[in-house]
Amino acid sequence: MGIWKAVDSAKRKYLWAWVMLMALVYLAIGLIASDVVQGEKVNANRNHAMRMAADQVEPGRTAPDPIPATGDFVPVTVGVYIDGIDNFSIRDSFWTTTFFIWFRWQGAANLDPGKTFQLVDAKIEKKELLDSYSENGVNYQRFRVQAKVTKFFNTTRVPLDDHMLNLQVEDGARDASQLRYIADDESNISSRVRVPGYSMTGFTKVIKNHTYKTAYGDPRVTKGKHATFTDLNIGISVKRNSMGVYFKSFIGLFAGMLLTFTSFLIRASEGGPRVSMPVGSYFGAVANSYLVSSMLPSSGQFGLVEYVSFLGLFTIFTCLLAAVVSMFIWHVVGDKELSRAFDKATLTVIGLGYLAINIILPINAFS
Repeated sequence: MGIWKAVDSAKRKYLWAWVMLMALVYLAIGLIASDVVQGEKVNANRNHAMRMAADQVEPGRTAPDPIPATGDFVPVTVGVYIDGIDNFSIRDSFWTTTFFIWFRWQGAANLDPGKTFQLVDAKIEKKELLDSYSENGVNYQRFRVQAKVTKFFNTTRVPLDDHMLNLQVEDGARDASQLRYIADDESNISSRVRVPGYSMTGFTKVIKNHTYKTAYGDPRVTKGKHATFTDLNIGISVKRNSMGVYFKSFIGLFAGMLLTFTSFLIRASEGGPRVSMPVGSYFGAVANSYLVSSMLPSSGQFGLVEYVSFLGLFTIFTCLLAAVVSMFIWHVVGDKELSRAFDKATLTVIGLGYLAINIILPINAFS
């Protein structure tokens, strides 16, 4: 309260107005950023649940055409065992995996589903037949596969993110009228599978129908009729295992912020160091922003990385502006007490606002 007693009541009103303005600005930034981050987290969890539900369709996806429950099709039991995740790149929008896949069916051995299966939004880089037999009408095939899977990651909460990695297996030659997959309960993921910086939090499987909205010009297909396939969809959930990457990503920015706030301890009469400290911090914050953004793909998405970087740059600019105002009060107006009071009030409100947002934002993203 000493800073308020040092100035008269008329000048105190200006200080209160400045404090309230800054408080409202930081409150607005905090609410908007928290709403976006929290909202994206809720949406991601909902989309993941819908993706792994047999009877639900994710927003933005086209619902499959219905297929009859009975018909002249061959049921094929298919299972997947994830043996490794070799590469994982958010920036380049892909992940690679090594897995075992097997097929079990009754009837003609020449059905050969291991020859015709494909991966949706993925490229099979290597496929090796490990075992195959046919006995008493029971047929079995097991393959070891290496694949590169395309995935456009949601980067809103990077580097406190979680994702679902999906492997979608489909027969490329026979639609649901000829062949239908049945998920094998033996499908699983190896306990050795690791993704650096992430924890494995879930493994799920589901059979979903997938309709291609074209007949590929096939004259044998009735006009307006599309091919629907049964897909085995494997979902692997991963989540950041700590906040260490977050602090490592922004350590340069946070160091610059500390330097900026320290500049308020310098009186406005020392104009050189008072201005040079936040200016240096600003360039450091810009460099940190470029460094962190290099981890992400080019997109128009505004997320945690952008909000933290924007908040830092905005705060440094505001502190620099406050330094100019304080020097004006000191040198031109000649009111040293008001200048000191203005500095202390600015440091208090901006410092608390910046700290509060940088506590709430990562908690909302990570929890």
